[in-house]
Amino acid sequence: MAETFVLVHGAWHGAWCWAGVMGELRRRGHRAYAVDLPGRPGNPRPHSQVNRRVWVDAVVEAIARLELAEVVLAGHSMGGLTITGVCLEIPERIKRVIYLTALVPPETGSLADEMPSLLTPAMGASMQNSADGLSSTMGIEYFRSAFLQDGSRDLQDFVYAALVPEAMAPIADPVPMRDFHSLGIPASYVICEDDQVFGDPKKWHPGFSGRLRKPSTRVLKNCGHELMFTRPVETAHALIELAAD
Repeated sequence: MAETFVLVHGAWHGAWCWAGVMGELRRRGHRAYAVDLPGRPGNPRPHSQVNRRVWVDAVVEAIARLELAEVVLAGHSMGGLTITGVCLEIPERIKRVIYLTALVPPETGSLADEMPSLLTPAMGASMQNSADGLSSTMGIEYFRSAFLQDGSRDLQDFVYAALVPEAMAPIADPVPMRDFHSLGIPASYVICEDDQVFGDPKKWHPGFSGRLRKPSTRVLKNCGHELMFTRPVETAHALIELAAD
């Protein structure tokens, strides 16, 4: 059965990061789309105007414009914040939601409230805020060692060169998770076994994955955070398998 996938990137990335995954999905007969969230070159907007609602609306509008239904909605990393919100807006269009080593919002409070306990000292030192406090960037050495440590230096340089400053406001916006759970949309989680972004891979699984209600899962062994670059074919196959669960 041909599926319809909508892919949402995480912090500092853009729709471009899904090229390899989309290519494999399409090669196997599925429809695949990626959305540029507001605040990057493909969808420019001042970071002073970017919040969680703006991100959610961008995906909702793309799905409506393309007249998509039975969507398998997938998000990477901070994209988990966005895809959760999209489900709340258009549950009738969503078949399944898949978190790829992604943040799952807490039941109370916001992801920003949790950041002090998530960030390692090295990550905190590597993140640089803009003068106005609206944006952040990630230092290249931490990116090499904790985001893409399983990629070649050339791949690290290629990906890092394409990263852009990220708006900070969306993570401070709470998500009504009880409402999300009440929708009953099937949820899945792709576990990257060696995701070092927050130091301990267990912060992702079972940390974030444990916030979902009985999710189906797939494990990518010895895989770091940037699975769409190091394991694009395996990532696509995991998405296809989970869509059929």
